[in-house]
Amino acid sequence: MTTAQVNLDTVRRNSGGRVHLTPRVPPRGPVTTLCDKTLAGGTYAAVEETADCMNCLRRARDQSRVSGAFFAQDAGSELLRLSLEQARLRRRIRPSETVASPPPVLRVVPEVIPDVVGELVTRDFKPAGEGVWRSPGGAVVRMRRRGGRWRFDELVFEGSLVATRLEKGLRIRAGDVEVAPVGDGYEVRVVKKP
Repeated sequence: MTTAQVNLDTVRRNSGGRVHLTPRVPPRGPVTTLCDKTLAGGTYAAVEETADCMNCLRRARDQSRVSGAFFAQDAGSELLRLSLEQARLRRRIRPSETVASPPPVLRVVPEVIPDVVGELVTRDFKPAGEGVWRSPGGAVVRMRRRGGRWRFDELVFEGSLVATRLEKGLRIRAGDVEVAPVGDGYEVRVVKKP
């Protein structure tokens, strides 16, 4: 993940679970994630997957937390290098060029969310990261790109589930989210309670 031109690495426990963000994955020894979890050496691996830890994703937007994490891992020199590069670029701009150009105009463009993302019907879902969607009832759906198409990968919900056998598989209901087989795949949608 890249945050303000700073690259963050992704890491996951060997036993599975969430993918976390960290400034650097050391060759050996413990690693501390942005959500302040310390993973002991040998219990984690660097992965090339999108982070799905909500705390890590939220803290990645906070420049002071990212900066503190780099310095905590003795990687502050990279932040200093980036800062110096930005300062050099600012010096190259002549004052006459900045006076002649009109001031920037801030335009707020609403994010356009398509009606369908692969097997997910996005109505009532809120994006919570790349390929991660949250329902109003708190269910988290993770989609994964396979063969150029977004496919249903994981449903996380802290509560009861209802699984119903159908002719072509199982329909799963977790809170307000329903996952049902359709053709050779699935359809994931928010369903209203009766």
